[in-house]
Amino acid sequence: MLTTIGEVVVRRKYLVLATWVLIVLAGAPFFPRAAEFLKPGGFSNESFPSVQARQVLQERLELSSLTVDFVFSHPEWSVFDPRFTTALDEAIAGLTDYPEVASIITHLDDPSRASSQSNTVHVSAGLTIELDESVEFIEVVSEVVDPGPLEMIITGGPALYRDISLASERDLRRGETVAFPIATIALLIVFGTLVAAVLPAAVGGGGVLVGVAIVFFMSQGVDMSVFALNIVSLLGIGIGIDYSLFYTSRFQEELRTGKSVDDAVIGAHSRAGKAILFSAVTSLIGLLSLVTFDVMMLRSVGIGAVAVIFAALLAALTLMPAILAILGERVNRFRVLPNWAANPRFSIWLPLSNWVMKRPWMVLVPASVVLVLLAVPALSMRLGTVDATILPDSLESRQGFDVLREEFGFALQTVIPVVYTFADPSDDSSNADPFQPEYIRKAYDIGHALERLDGVTNVSSIVNVDRTLGAEQYSLLYTHPDSITDVALKRIVEESVRPGAVLYLVHSDLHPFWPETRQLVTDIRALIPAQGELHVAGGPSEITDIINTLYGKFPYIVAAVLIVTYASLLVLFRSVILPLKAVILNVLSILASYGALVFVFQEGNFSGVLNFQAMGVIEATLPILLFAIIFGLSMDYEIFLLSRVSEAYDRTGDNVASVAEGLQRSGLIITGAASILIIVASSFVLADVVVVKAIGLGLAIAVFVDVTLVRALVAPAIMRIAGRWNWWLPGWLDRVLPQVKRLD
Repeated sequence: MLTTIGEVVVRRKYLVLATWVLIVLAGAPFFPRAAEFLKPGGFSNESFPSVQARQVLQERLELSSLTVDFVFSHPEWSVFDPRFTTALDEAIAGLTDYPEVASIITHLDDPSRASSQSNTVHVSAGLTIELDESVEFIEVVSEVVDPGPLEMIITGGPALYRDISLASERDLRRGETVAFPIATIALLIVFGTLVAAVLPAAVGGGGVLVGVAIVFFMSQGVDMSVFALNIVSLLGIGIGIDYSLFYTSRFQEELRTGKSVDDAVIGAHSRAGKAILFSAVTSLIGLLSLVTFDVMMLRSVGIGAVAVIFAALLAALTLMPAILAILGERVNRFRVLPNWAANPRFSIWLPLSNWVMKRPWMVLVPASVVLVLLAVPALSMRLGTVDATILPDSLESRQGFDVLREEFGFALQTVIPVVYTFADPSDDSSNADPFQPEYIRKAYDIGHALERLDGVTNVSSIVNVDRTLGAEQYSLLYTHPDSITDVALKRIVEESVRPGAVLYLVHSDLHPFWPETRQLVTDIRALIPAQGELHVAGGPSEITDIINTLYGKFPYIVAAVLIVTYASLLVLFRSVILPLKAVILNVLSILASYGALVFVFQEGNFSGVLNFQAMGVIEATLPILLFAIIFGLSMDYEIFLLSRVSEAYDRTGDNVASVAEGLQRSGLIITGAASILIIVASSFVLADVVVVKAIGLGLAIAVFVDVTLVRALVAPAIMRIAGRWNWWLPGWLDRVLPQVKRLD
């Protein structure tokens, strides 16, 4: 089949080229617009209990969990100076005209919002809209609020997500600007000629452009997260160039055997094309697994990855052969460096392979020990989520967050909103007066059960005002709630009580997004009232739901990916042992990447060099993303290596010679492809968003470990030790497996 496709492309090379030119020109206007319709966030799900609790909080208590936060300050005026308060009132007056603003709380309503360290106050505007809409509304707010003589910083969820979107788009452009020129230089080192170097970069770039344009059109009908764009582009650049590099290299090799240009293209198509096709399949297996998760961000990466990998595959198997058929020997024009591949004097791969073949155990044992040591830090991985510290401190929202944290203790302590609703099927308790004695007793029992939980410092509610009071005393206290004169108690009553519902604010010294806080959320949810329901809202509750959802499914997804990948390689190489080795070694590469993530981003090593603030945790989606990405990409190199070993073994029947030849023939190309991917991934280490930085570094380390330790040393050593068992396949299995040769 691949041979036939190659023949068709050769005959219709100008038509294929013209078709691709039209496709690229049609997609070009949409490439820079891909981010326009992508949504911020995407880490939650409407079915999560935390999201439902947030809705209860909004509907039953008329409280918003989404706020725009303003930080106002003046170098001279105190915050209670009439000049300060007048300027503040004038600044925020316009907000009351918008129905999206449910409430405005200033330091005049809550004195704790006045800083004790400076002339600074914290003002919150509660919103009735969802996050997607709030990001657009923040632009309106920026124009409406005129601080006058005051200094103002806008932060909060909407502002943070807006800046994350802008920073992500900027990171993408920076990464592309850095990656393509350096990747072209790496290609020049591999091929030695300008034409051969530029060609894979151009074809790979065309595939990326088309893939991202497809993402643009997908985003019109499917919700997709802005976080996916960087990852999808990284994948597209790396995979697109890798496939084109491998194809071009095989074409040059076919030419050196004396074949005509057309025969060289067809030969490259049947041999390299099969390896590229199965590489794409294994990449898709891993990345398509992301679509199964109930989180938009992961689904977006999965959907986008399918688009760019498909575009890269199509470009490698149609556009590249068409261009090579047209160029012919001219692909070797404008030589500026030696032909490393054709001259054995420049090759380190033959002596390396011979060295490994002579002493496989001496190579295997220490290399395996190093892999294990690299993975050890992963044992201490702490999953969580991150806050505004993932953004650079040059952005306004991050600056505002820092002020709130340093001067108001924001994000240093945890506050978990818990709503108790008096739902009772026997009566209309959903609208019951919460100050009736029976409901006070129910609320009291819940409030004091919350106080007894590990990690809770105090609880704020109508029944947690004074620990010396019992349920009966509270019933007497609230006999006439309208007559309460104590200012603090009155505010609690006004803000936390509605018909049929009572709000508790559970305070803890635990960090909001650390694992210990997730345990507290779990403990709160385990409190089952005799009647009614508890609804646990807030950020800690949402991250608990995210992690429970993701990692309840993740082990099964990993198992499915491993099994399907094994089955695919079993068909390709017709061996029981080789696919097993490939899967195990891939897992070791991934674990080494996990270890690096923990060492750098969780523990903060090299934070100064890489310009980020240690997270203390690993963002919950990172291990899943890296598994899906690394598994497919590292399997590409395994397929490139084993395809050459398999060719040699089919020809000679000599296991040792075949492994040595496969390593020699594929070594330079795999190194070149890996170098390019490392360059592309490393370019994202320059990103402003720490999560993108972590993905880039994790991928770069995984690929480096894979190409140096795994493919160059461990894989050939295992194959040398296994001997003829590498090619063992039971007869019955050989009969039932589909014949890959039909693809030739």
